[in-house]
Amino acid sequence: MLERVEYRGELTYVVAPVDWVEVLRACKETQSLAFDQLDCLLGDHLPERAAAPFAVVAHLTSHRHGHRLRVKTALAEGQALATVTGLWPSAGFDEREAWEMYGIVFEGHPDLRRLLTTDDFEGFPLRKDFPLQGTIGGRIRTDLRGKI
Repeated sequence: MLERVEYRGELTYVVAPVDWVEVLRACKETQSLAFDQLDCLLGDHLPERAAAPFAVVAHLTSHRHGHRLRVKTALAEGQALATVTGLWPSAGFDEREAWEMYGIVFEGHPDLRRLLTTDDFEGFPLRKDFPLQGTIGGRIRTDLRGKI
C-alpha cells in the first residue's frame, strides 16, 4: 500500500500497479473483508502528473459487513495493468471502456475490443488532450447490437 486516505467516511487505498490484482484478491477472498462486489472499475487521465498520468479505480462493496472501499493505482503512458476479470467477470465491460476511452491496456483481458466507438475510431475520447472537435475517422456508436 502506498497511501491510505479517508474522506467523509470513505476509505481509499492507493497501491502500486504490480500489487493491483493481489490487493483486490485479498479484498475479495479474506473473510474478514469479504468485498464480494465490484461496483465499478474506471479509468482517469490526469496529465498534470507527468510520470503517471493515468489512474484506475475500483469501487468495492462488502455485503456481509456493509463496507465500501476504493482502491486506486497510477500508471505511466503505455503501462499495462493486469485484468481482474478472473475475480469479477463484470470487470470485463469496465476494463473495455477504460481501454477504449483512455488507452489503458488490461493484460490478460479475455476480450479487449471496442465497445462504444467504431473499429476505425482514432484516439481516446476521454483523455484531456483529445481534441474538442474530435478526430477524422470513426464515430461513436449509437447501435450497440452485436457489440456487447
